[in-house]
Amino acid sequence: MAKIRALITLVVAKNKQIDPNGVCDVSENEAKRLISLGYAESLKKTAQPPVENTEDEEDESDGNGNKQPVQPNGTNSNVQK
Repeated sequence: MAKIRALITLVVAKNKQIDPNGVCDVSENEAKRLISLGYAESLKKTAQPPVENTEDEEDESDGNGNKQPVQPNGTNSNVQK
């Protein structure tokens, strides 16, 4: 048996409905079929540990997500008038 979370309303047994975000147990083959069709998602997903900055690394970002230097206002020599 495999645990899945329904993404849509599913009928998994005679007169048994699973609402969206509902969790149920189905056979492995049925779980694979529902997941491949995009009707459900597996609950066996392994969570990736968050990536952490080490103290040895220095954050060189400029505050807007880039690692490029930002010219102060009015000092960009590439602007043509």
